[in-house]
Amino acid sequence: MGKSIQLGGYFLLGVSCCGLFSYTAYIIPRFQYYAFWLVVVVSLLFIVCGLADDFLAEAMGVDYQSYIGGLIVCIAIVLVGSLIQWVK
Repeated sequence: MGKSIQLGGYFLLGVSCCGLFSYTAYIIPRFQYYAFWLVVVVSLLFIVCGLADDFLAEAMGVDYQSYIGGLIVCIAIVLVGSLIQWVK
């Protein structure tokens, strides 16, 4: 039970950080260009992580299912964190 609470806390912390950055880019027009390139870089990193999944899972020392689960959690954090600002 403690691990699930800790994992949920990390997820909410990641969502909060992504949401704060996304909301800052929404409020301050100067940060919109930085946010655009950050989204491009993060998307490219996720693509590389998806293509090199076997190599990265072996390099990190985790099994394949844990690596894919972690990648899905990271993508969910970025999606939820960047979409949360649009909910009104």
